[in-house]
Amino acid sequence: MQDRPENPVSAFSGNHTCGDRVAETTHSKMALMKVAIYNASERYHGYSTGVGRHVIRMVAGLDRHPAFDVSFMVPSDFWERDRLCGKGDILSSVASVRLPLSRRMLAATSLTLNRPRIDTYGDAIDWVYSPREQLVSTRRAATAITIHDVYALEPAHRQTGLPRTRWQEILWKKAVQRASIILTVSEFSKGRICELLGADSARVHVIGNGVEELFFEIAKADPEQISPLADTPYFLVVGGITRKKGASNVLAFASRLRMLSGKARVVVIGPVESPYEAQVRQARNIIRLERGIPDEVIARWLRGAVALLLLSNYEGFGIPALEAMAAGVPVVGNSVASIPEVIGDAGLLIDATSKEQIDDAISLQFDKNLRDELVRRGQDRVEQWRWETCVNRLAQLLL
Repeated sequence: MQDRPENPVSAFSGNHTCGDRVAETTHSKMALMKVAIYNASERYHGYSTGVGRHVIRMVAGLDRHPAFDVSFMVPSDFWERDRLCGKGDILSSVASVRLPLSRRMLAATSLTLNRPRIDTYGDAIDWVYSPREQLVSTRRAATAITIHDVYALEPAHRQTGLPRTRWQEILWKKAVQRASIILTVSEFSKGRICELLGADSARVHVIGNGVEELFFEIAKADPEQISPLADTPYFLVVGGITRKKGASNVLAFASRLRMLSGKARVVVIGPVESPYEAQVRQARNIIRLERGIPDEVIARWLRGAVALLLLSNYEGFGIPALEAMAAGVPVVGNSVASIPEVIGDAGLLIDATSKEQIDDAISLQFDKNLRDELVRRGQDRVEQWRWETCVNRLAQLLL
């Protein structure tokens, strides 16, 4: 006996777009593959992290693709925020549908009851696609979930005893078991997903990440003219000073930089975790900028930098490395996790715990020939990281 369909969306809420295009239900859409997006939040707008960029670009790409009819499934507690999406936002043309439960209730009931079946809140949905780590339930639709990294579950980084970590592990393992296909952003993450979540490698597909076009455009600008810190050399960190982002590595770099180049600075965009606040305040050459800065401003900071520092202890990908390569700026990367896979020979890979190798990275400030060579390699390499390529990989899997 088949399950009875749950209440359709029209029975309890509604749907809307916030752009010029309204949700299409005409005959022209009938033959298209219908994809419901479940991200456990609203249509993204405004500030976004690297994962947020992935969500926005992948969903927008599917929405523009001629083979798909895309809609966003929004938990009830994010519905009002979803309506703030304005006409200028990239996802404004994607229709959104209000689900009857909050994000937490959707996760709990999906785990324990395999309900609600998300595909019953739309018309003949073929796929439910989660562009980030979410457990979903469906009646007939196939499911595709994206796992960007498994940092919280890594033995070397796991914070044992935290209920949140155990809950995350339970949800993700069930999501992997239930999904039709599993998506990720790097070969490194694929390997860790298989190891830590028990996924069959044949079901895990690497679709990658891309870079915004404005970072390619900023490469044409004179860095001395566009730099927000005129006449002051600086190295840029995007992502903050946190344990995952290699806080101790960044602080060690800043310490060596002060000894070797007193005028130079380390500019940090993003949050500072509380265990590192005192050290950051004491450092005389660290400039902090809060996250939420528009991409156009980040691009200016990036273009004016001596180099981007990606000294993370763990990355599932590392989108700032792409942005730097596109902007014509060298990348200094810690040689761990996915960073060597993304940077390749187009950046300076170091052991971020080595004083000697930190000193080598600092010398980029004075070695124009090496900087020029890394910039050339980076601009060649970054061409393979385009959002259109990522969307096409996804489309081939869904069709």
